[in-house]
Amino acid sequence: MALPKVSTPTYELIVPSTGEKVSYRPFLVKEEKTLLMAAEDQNISTITKAMRDIISSCTEGEVDLKNLAPYDIEYIFLQLRGKSIGDVITLNLKKPDSIECEESECPGSTEIKIDIDDIKIDTSSIVDSKIELTEDIGIKLGYPQLESIQKYVVKGGGMSADGVFKMINDCIEYIWEGEEIYKAKDATKKELNDFIESLDTGQFNKIREFFEGMPRIKKEVTWECPKC
Repeated sequence: MALPKVSTPTYELIVPSTGEKVSYRPFLVKEEKTLLMAAEDQNISTITKAMRDIISSCTEGEVDLKNLAPYDIEYIFLQLRGKSIGDVITLNLKKPDSIECEESECPGSTEIKIDIDDIKIDTSSIVDSKIELTEDIGIKLGYPQLESIQKYVVKGGGMSADGVFKMINDCIEYIWEGEEIYKAKDATKKELNDFIESLDTGQFNKIREFFEGMPRIKKEVTWECPKC
């Protein structure tokens, strides 16, 4: 005897980087179980893979994960989380060092609620991915994939100078000179690295500005001591 199937509602969202409209459903118990197991593992790569797998399942493979920017994946996952668990996230935030409490026994942290619907992505600082380095030479970049970022992040969450250059190399789509186009996939890592290292400071700063202009998901909150 076949058991009944519970119907699942569907929603729509707009992918920030492309403006594409995508249908999705909330994640189910089996997917929440996958996420909980990944969180218990406390391995960033495992958690990222779980996020990507859940996004793929909940959008029925409608989004091309390989071509999504990191902020796309974070945004889509937040929307999934909102429709699956609830729109409000409760965080227990530590007291910022800049705040001095009047109470001698300050609790050191306070509970803050954040509504997912209030979290927006500011795309106003996006820099053109086609960057002219000279009158004849330029470079086309793409945003780094989450796996690429995690691969070069060192302990403490930062990135070494060597890691920065390697990540930039991973993000090169092609280099042009006049009408000639040199695709990154046809060049060696050493050739790409030598090209980047041959740039002067002004030219390299144009590349740095591209990555610094990459939208990020962020939300400003006000921390208040529950006592004073």
